[in-house]
Amino acid sequence: MDNSGDWLDDSGEPGRVRRGVAGAGRIPVMAPTGGPAAIGAEIITSHYEARRWSLASKAARPFIHLLCLHRGGAAEVSGEGETVALSGPALVWLPPECAAHLDLAAGSPAALLRLRPGAWHRYLPPSAEPAYLALDGARGILALPVEPDLVTAVSRSIAAIASEIAAPARNGAASIMSAELTLCVLRFWRLFAADSEPEEEGSSAEILSRFRRLLEERYHQQLRVADYAGLLGMTPDRLHALCSRELKRSPIALIQQRVVKEAATRLEAGTATVKQIAFALGFKDTAYFSRFFRKHTGEAPGAWRKRVAARERSGRSRPMLNFADWP
Repeated sequence: MDNSGDWLDDSGEPGRVRRGVAGAGRIPVMAPTGGPAAIGAEIITSHYEARRWSLASKAARPFIHLLCLHRGGAAEVSGEGETVALSGPALVWLPPECAAHLDLAAGSPAALLRLRPGAWHRYLPPSAEPAYLALDGARGILALPVEPDLVTAVSRSIAAIASEIAAPARNGAASIMSAELTLCVLRFWRLFAADSEPEEEGSSAEILSRFRRLLEERYHQQLRVADYAGLLGMTPDRLHALCSRELKRSPIALIQQRVVKEAATRLEAGTATVKQIAFALGFKDTAYFSRFFRKHTGEAPGAWRKRVAARERSGRSRPMLNFADWP
């Protein structure tokens, strides 16, 4: 394996390099306009040679990978002197930078889905966001043995995503991708949730996690702090004290920042007008939305969109708005 993110088979012959992910075909990818690829998917057919993916390369390192390993298949994930052996049927969630290599044994059929953190919300409906957020917080490899039928079902979803990525101009491509990606995430999350030990009820981390999930589900509804506190079964004062102590931010600041983040994401996508984005986020007045966005970013929505487009054309990274310090 070289350091460029290209794949080299075990023979090490340069003439057999494959771009991206190896297998019977190349990984199709979908990228937002002018931006980096956000999703990749591939069905990996059985092959007489072992194959390797570099998860630590510059191209692969930022991505989450979901490996779908069929019955009879075998793989290894290695990094930092440690190797995890995998056998099918299994579903494996690989967070960014959790490993250096993924080795698939000869004769092992599989499917591989990759997601760029921060871009998944372009494809998942709000109802699936809490599931993804729970998985997004995972820092280690999640390898779960499953029934063969579940592996087949997830592989079919990955195959459907790959098909739509290969022909993104087809009618309904984005909607089909959204539906299939939602199925992949929810199916794995259900396994992950069942396999996880519950946190102590009423702990600060558990309450903040519930608040985050509620915020992801309802940020576009313009709810007040008191509304969220009621849904959490506590007083607004307690929620304020908890957020201020643990996150160094008030609940209203967290709510507003989530709305700003979503607005920026939709502006970057470039497919909706400022008015449409304002209404989708619960603002009845476009002018008020523009003032709100300017207050938090220093720029009007239209100016933000133009600046992001200019940065992408010049090859520079986008401005970052994230919630990395949430529990």
